[in-house]
Amino acid sequence: MPTILPTWPHVLFGIIEPLSLVLGSLAPLYNLESFVADQTPHVDPPISHPSTVALAYQIGNLYSLLFMVGVAVLHTSTEPKVIRNYFIGLAIADVGHVYATYLGMGWSAFSDVGSWNALTWGNIGATAFLFFNRLAYFAGVFGSPKALKVASKKE
Repeated sequence: MPTILPTWPHVLFGIIEPLSLVLGSLAPLYNLESFVADQTPHVDPPISHPSTVALAYQIGNLYSLLFMVGVAVLHTSTEPKVIRNYFIGLAIADVGHVYATYLGMGWSAFSDVGSWNALTWGNIGATAFLFFNRLAYFAGVFGSPKALKVASKKE
């Protein structure tokens, strides 16, 4: 598994984030009702509606997709531009994810950090943490990507 990332970004984006995505993909399979209900604390969601069920499982499936894409990009690419562009896409998606959570919660619940449940902390807190670490990576706070020596084939 080649990596060109400095140590902290590799650990965070190449190990911790993919593991959290696996957990996120399993959450609706483990307890669909809790997964749906905890998306917006203090609101009773329509769990029995078929669209709610489909959307919850689709979110789990998207987490699986993000896991596979992340592992593929971060553990196989030797091109700094590919990883940078992947992180740009994720940073944009981070903002969208937090905003979507805000839209579902409303300002009152969004700003009442003390009442957040574990899923809300994941949707907002963890996503914001990843976003700011991506920005730090762009700013070079963790150092530059390492060049990997690629073995050349002799003809």
